[in-house]
Amino acid sequence: MKRKKKIWIIIKWIIGITIIFILLGIIWNTICKKIDEYKIKDAYGNSVQIDGKSMVVEIAGAEHDGPPIILLPGLGEPSPILEFKPLASELAKKYKVITIEPFGYGLSDGTKRDRTIENIVEELHECVKNLGEEEYYLMGHSISGIYSLYWSQIYPNEIKGIIGIDPSVPKMTSKENNPFPVSVQLLNQISAYTQKIVNITGITRLLSINNPKKVVYADPQYLYSEKEWEVFRILTLDKGYNATVMTEMKNLEKNMDVVEDMKIPREIPILEFVSKENCKTMPQWEQLHRDIIADKENGKVILLEGSHYLHFEQKKAIVERTTQWIDNR
Repeated sequence: MKRKKKIWIIIKWIIGITIIFILLGIIWNTICKKIDEYKIKDAYGNSVQIDGKSMVVEIAGAEHDGPPIILLPGLGEPSPILEFKPLASELAKKYKVITIEPFGYGLSDGTKRDRTIENIVEELHECVKNLGEEEYYLMGHSISGIYSLYWSQIYPNEIKGIIGIDPSVPKMTSKENNPFPVSVQLLNQISAYTQKIVNITGITRLLSINNPKKVVYADPQYLYSEKEWEVFRILTLDKGYNATVMTEMKNLEKNMDVVEDMKIPREIPILEFVSKENCKTMPQWEQLHRDIIADKENGKVILLEGSHYLHFEQKKAIVERTTQWIDNR
């Protein structure tokens, strides 16, 4: 009995000490977040007012004439402008490139407006119109694939073409196409909440001290400045999986349902860069991308070696193929 009592006392002490460390981590992280707010204020980009809130954009290659390329991020990316900078800087040698940080992303404000596909596309479109752009190419990564698809149904006459970087597509979350034992939305939410807990308790911040590359997922070949690495680190720690993004994630399957039977209109050219790695994980991945093209002669699917982040691993190929495709239109 005495031995069991001692073991129970030790367990209680371990639990108590663990709770104290967790609370100290939360307090430390909260204080650091307040300090970080001053470090990242106006760190990059320009603000566009949408419905009384700030949506941040970065424009590269402004000296070029012609329709710009609008870069749209994957779900929950902490800093789309910094993430896309290596790709944007290459494309900007020939085209005007506008990277948009939707509400809840990067330095843009959050919003309590429901994250339906209708609201998200409406806000992004208003941002583009406020910049004075009448015609443009949409270039979206991941979840922005379905936003581009919906956009093409509402504003088809404005879109010169759609370029997808391993974009999300309708029916990818259906039971017959999902290779995982649970839904894609649930997987995303589990991953997001796990990362959120690690961030809140200060563990991620501790790992990133003097080495932001440990917590930032970015193009490893691009030479970011020290300031850019620091801003990227702070946004990854403080902005990742905020309330706005979490609401967008909860609406994933509802938004997928909206576009389930949609196809890119015949008159809109489409170029899709598809990850070979994802084709191995999901056998129907390539075909799902071909299925959204209404006019097969006006659409092109290119398989590239690499993961979901093809704009890191296949930046040169994407720039070259995109340039050829636009110039041949």
